[in-house]
Amino acid sequence: MPVLLLFPNSSYGQIFGRCLDAQTGQPVSGAKIVYESTTIAQSRSTGKFSISKDSSVFVFVLHNQYKAQQKRLLPGKENIILLTPYAEAIDEITISAPLLNTQKKRVPAGFSLILEDSIQPNLSAIDVIEQSPGVVMQKGALNTGRIIIRGIGSRSPYATTRIRAYLDEIPLTSGDGNTTVEDLEMNNISRTEIVRGPASALYGSGLGGVIVFHPDHTQQAPFSAKATLQAGPFDQSKVLINTGLRQNNSVMKVNASDTRTTGFRENSDYNRQNAQLMFRQHFGNHSLFFLSNFINLRAEIPSSLNLETYRNAPEKAASNWLEVEGFEKYQKWLSGLTLQSDFSENISNKLSLFFNHTDAYESRPFNILDDKMLSFGARDEFSLSLEKISITAGAEIFRESYQWELIETINGNEGDRFADNEEQRNFINIFGKADLDLVPGWQVSAGANWHFLSFELTDQFSDDEDLSGSYSYDPVLSPRIGFTGEITPNTTLFASVGHGFSAPSVEETLLPEGSINSNLEPEEGINYDLGFRGSLFNERLRYDLTAYYVSLENLLVTKRETEEIFYGINAGKTRHYGLETTLNADITESVAPVYVNFALSHTYMENQFREFIDDGTDYSDNQLPGIPNHFFRSSLKVNLPESTRLQMDYKYSGFMFLDDANTKEYSGHQLIDIKAAKKIFSDKNFQINLQGGINNLLDKHHASMVVVNAPSFGGRAPRYYYPGAPRNAFLRLQIEFKQ
Repeated sequence: MPVLLLFPNSSYGQIFGRCLDAQTGQPVSGAKIVYESTTIAQSRSTGKFSISKDSSVFVFVLHNQYKAQQKRLLPGKENIILLTPYAEAIDEITISAPLLNTQKKRVPAGFSLILEDSIQPNLSAIDVIEQSPGVVMQKGALNTGRIIIRGIGSRSPYATTRIRAYLDEIPLTSGDGNTTVEDLEMNNISRTEIVRGPASALYGSGLGGVIVFHPDHTQQAPFSAKATLQAGPFDQSKVLINTGLRQNNSVMKVNASDTRTTGFRENSDYNRQNAQLMFRQHFGNHSLFFLSNFINLRAEIPSSLNLETYRNAPEKAASNWLEVEGFEKYQKWLSGLTLQSDFSENISNKLSLFFNHTDAYESRPFNILDDKMLSFGARDEFSLSLEKISITAGAEIFRESYQWELIETINGNEGDRFADNEEQRNFINIFGKADLDLVPGWQVSAGANWHFLSFELTDQFSDDEDLSGSYSYDPVLSPRIGFTGEITPNTTLFASVGHGFSAPSVEETLLPEGSINSNLEPEEGINYDLGFRGSLFNERLRYDLTAYYVSLENLLVTKRETEEIFYGINAGKTRHYGLETTLNADITESVAPVYVNFALSHTYMENQFREFIDDGTDYSDNQLPGIPNHFFRSSLKVNLPESTRLQMDYKYSGFMFLDDANTKEYSGHQLIDIKAAKKIFSDKNFQINLQGGINNLLDKHHASMVVVNAPSFGGRAPRYYYPGAPRNAFLRLQIEFKQ
């Protein structure tokens, strides 16, 4: 392997540097520094390496999980090498989600790592999240979604609850447990990490699981610029500009996008602007990372439909929402600052600060909601790595102020204000985890989280009724233990058992008469995982099989008095069990002229009431509604000569009930999408790519989201269905420049 030797100007002493994952900034150990076909150094656990040379050299940096890189190393300064992971080495990639920090194959839990797909349209997070087994994301519109993991989260009417999400270290979950991911610009996400099932011993209050989105930090060139233009049906347009700068040990990336569509339904205009600034500075034993994300959204709301309208006129909006031209709009800032410090080979610390602000307004048929949210907090993780044991401990502090007013609506216009409230939401997580190497290839992991939660409601509206009150939950201790073991060099066995919980939101604790239900308890569950992951046929076939069982108590059920008035009650116990399967096969060699890859994820799940009596009716042993019993997704990718790529995706969502009585049902649906990409021009600094595709190729009529136990008021038929889009196509042009 030829390596160029530069003429030295002078002697500067020893060459030293660090190898880091370009996407996450985490240290990369085991990277070989190769000079004149000889390995002269190898990175340690902190990513550091040193070479006894006093002149600048060109070397190759090699690692079986990362793309090879040629790098000029200079003496007398720290050399930062940013390595981009291979998609094929996904099982070996080090996970950077909080408190994991281990290779994917050694994670003792149901876990998915999803890398970016270069030819996805990515108007919505659903294209990414649903690649994980055990996860279903129903999408009523581009601004309305509900994520369900292992059957948990299905009781939320129109949003995602019981699941925590982060943008790097910035929480996307509000203090009342609501999570919004639909407004993220997914073209900027390089990898998504999903922990399935109760994992409170690692993350706090997230009974269903945890999702971590990592923005693309990769920046190899001193300067790069990329423009994406996308067009499609329903007046769809998208413009995305990405720029990146790198100078020595500093990386800065700035991007902005504009997404618009009128939608295929009435009253479904969607207009979103995203902007993001990322900055990373490496100095000495420290890395400083700053991320700021801005979202400006205005989206109309068509709402759900009754069965007759869904079947015969799915393009219609719900009449009451259409009459007032219902919509939501908001501006949102998400900002975070993280300092990673490596004090020695064995001791490190990560301190993160975050600050989020949302200013929102929603016009609805029954009232207008004007609300503002301000949250801030800090998280610190201290890690100690010894020869056979690694220990991580720390704490997370979160405080949120939520102000909301309710205003009378008169044909969509503001009338009198009739409610003015302020909520203070606070929690503290204290956590710890230890990983012990028992024998080579076998590891046990044990951890716990201690959660303190309180909230206070202040009624600021001047009337005779005062809703003010405060409440603190008893501290919740959530232990977790798991192990992994290498049965063969290519097969890993894992198992775990852990406690999880999710606290009710303030809205769920408010009874119709306005008082706080102090007897409402958090949902709590015990999760059991047992699985295998590994590879066969010289790593041409990679697999992950996970069997799980979740026993849940104090199920929170939404009770409705009217369309706009609802509250929560603890209504019994449920059981959730199933099998999650992931397969990824290289049909041909990755270096073959025609490379063919096939991937699939399948979920079989049963979600049942163990004990549930509601208004005197016994629903015990019934299926939980709103959750398909089978969910299947497969992808066939073909890379052809001359930078041409083809892809076909198949999605199957199975049968599900729509109500607790199991009398209403949805039969499920099948969808096929096709995509293609072609590099039409390329030279050293400039390239042009053309991409396109057809979604719902066979034009299948289907429901993209359902409303569980849809209410019926005033003699009107219940509205269970959000219709999915008919056949539609997109075309995308990408222009990229590197200097």
